Parts: sequence; structure tokens; C-alpha cells
Amino acid sequence: MSPMVLVVESYPDLRTGIVAALRRYQYECDAVATPEAAVLKLREHAYAYFVIDLDSPDSTDELVASFEPDANVILISDDDPGNEPDQRFPTLRKPFSRDELMAQVRALPAA
Repeated sequence: MSPMVLVVESYPDLRTGIVAALRRYQYECDAVATPEAAVLKLREHAYAYFVIDLDSPDSTDELVASFEPDANVILISDDDPGNEPDQRFPTLRKPFSRDELMAQVRALPAA
């Protein structure tokens, strides 16, 4: 069974692209648009990896803060100075390529 990834991304096109890249490399994915929807998914499944966009800082901060420091989380951020990522987790800056995404995922410990 492939590792499960939860993708939290508000932009539909980017969310679809991230999921397509992960599936191409045999990861199973669930994708949601909001941190609130992510919390509901977390009640249903145990995920090995998380790719979380920081577009909604208030609710996203709470979601990210809920993870242990050793969780397999990759954050996505634009260059907005008010959108500072949690330093515990690797961050991809928009725009990023599929290769950059997959390099970050592969750098995480195996789940």
C-alpha cells in the first residue's frame, strides 16, 4: 500500500497539479481546499505525509501547530512577508516545479 498524503491547497488548479504529481510517483492522496476540511479528513484517516498551503494564515496556523515536530509536513508559501512558515517544517515557495515538490517529499523520512 502506498503512503497516504493529505494535500491542503485552496487554489483548485494547484491542488490538482500537486495531487497529479504525487500520484504519478505512486502516492495515494486526499485533497481539500481548507484547513477545516483537513481536520475532518484527519478524523477519517492516518496520513503519512502532509502538503499544506499557508494561504489562510489564521486557520492554517492552528492546523500546522497541531503537528508534532517530527511529522512529515511540507508547507507551501508565497513570498508574502506576513506569511512566515513554521520553521519546524520544510517550505516550498510558490511558484515551484513538480521536481521541487517531489524532492521535498522524498527528503522526508519514510512513513
